[in-house]
Amino acid sequence: MMNKKEILEKFHKIDDKTLLARILDKAAQAEKLGVVTYSDFLDPYQQKIVTRALHGQNDIEYQFDGGSERNIILFDRSCILNYSKVNKSANKLGNEMENELESPIKLLNIKLKTDANLSHRDYLGSLMGLGIKREKIGDIITQDNSATVVVLKDVAEYILYNLLKIGRINVIIEYGNFGDIITSDSKDKDIRCTVPSLRLDCIVSQGFGLSRSKVVPLFSAHRVFLNWEPEDSLSAQVEEGDVVSIKGKGRIILSEIGKTTRKDRIAIVIKKLI
Repeated sequence: MMNKKEILEKFHKIDDKTLLARILDKAAQAEKLGVVTYSDFLDPYQQKIVTRALHGQNDIEYQFDGGSERNIILFDRSCILNYSKVNKSANKLGNEMENELESPIKLLNIKLKTDANLSHRDYLGSLMGLGIKREKIGDIITQDNSATVVVLKDVAEYILYNLLKIGRINVIIEYGNFGDIITSDSKDKDIRCTVPSLRLDCIVSQGFGLSRSKVVPLFSAHRVFLNWEPEDSLSAQVEEGDVVSIKGKGRIILSEIGKTTRKDRIAIVIKKLI
């Protein structure tokens, strides 16, 4: 039997405790009623926290699903097994299996009526402009003049009939199939530069094109994340492959650490995700 209080006592951050309390309630509901329950979409950091909390809880059956980055968590073993079959076989078996267990996730294909160079942020901003919370939206996979958006089923129909524009561009929107998810065509930008050290504030400054006077307040406001975890220390060390994100400004990856120059600076390549 899951001991909710004992699990929560292992975590100290209020946000983590609040998240886990909701997730554990979903697990308890699935166990008590024998039905499938699921969460809102979780970012990679939240997924880490949940996985850590559920480690060793052998009586809880769960599965993450939804996309490559943002996922929901489903509880109840029997339903999870059937749900996995739905996702993998939906195109082959049609509606028969989907009716047996309706997926809590829907895919929406958004096509622009006019050619435009729109980004992930443009699509997300328009979706949230409808009053939809971020946690109801999963991965947004962009291509030229189109995007596939993963959403929870309880907001899918609302988006389908109310999302008329992305920015100022009119759109056509329709349901997609699980087997037809497009591959991202985002154009990442490589930034080649040198830094005095691999401190996080140095990487943030170069990657986002910000002066130090603008970098410091971002840390103070808890808007900086290193590998999806909140990071308030300017001097935290960044390693090759680490992901750095700032709320409202996007994310970068330290993709390459090169040699030290004659002026004792480190040559690096930062990939800025556009």
